[in-house]
Amino acid sequence: MAGDALTHWLRAWQDAPDDAQAAEHVARGAYAALHAVAVGRLRRESSQAFSPTELVHEAWLRLNPNGDTICDRSHFFRLAATAMRRVLVDQARERLAAKRGGGDVRVTLSLADNDGAADAGLSDCDLIDLDRALTRLAQEHARPARVAILRGFAGLTLEEVAEAMQSSLATVKRDLAFARAWLAHSLKERSDGGEPGNS
Repeated sequence: MAGDALTHWLRAWQDAPDDAQAAEHVARGAYAALHAVAVGRLRRESSQAFSPTELVHEAWLRLNPNGDTICDRSHFFRLAATAMRRVLVDQARERLAAKRGGGDVRVTLSLADNDGAADAGLSDCDLIDLDRALTRLAQEHARPARVAILRGFAGLTLEEVAEAMQSSLATVKRDLAFARAWLAHSLKERSDGGEPGNS
């Protein structure tokens, strides 16, 4: 489905959330792209609790057509990336609550500024700490936070992030470098302060 057509049906779905035809068109138009995002997000996971299809379904259930106005296709995919972030972080919290001495499942996130760089493996505690830091980053620097979420949680390439953000590749690289440095500093301060990741 072309971007303009998907935008039309997204707005129709938002205007009438119970409109089955609009929901079907959105689902059909968005599914393939969301599935590709989920495949990228989970590609390197060694211990996945979700398949890409399950991650798409969980994220889809968290999308709220009654929430913020969906401006266009790019905005929709930013919302979907945020939904995937919530799914993965909630999953980490549930594992921490249930494990009582069990092993962490490590989640692979990439905040690298090139697509060939090695990704970071995060434990459940690390993932929750990163989520908290991203929330603080979004409060102070919204655009770099959105770039970090699309890159790290949705697993988009830099070019895909630039398209979703409707920004230049150079701007995305600058925002990502800033977000990476800001998050590293924030997480180091948290670690130095001795705050537990599962508080």
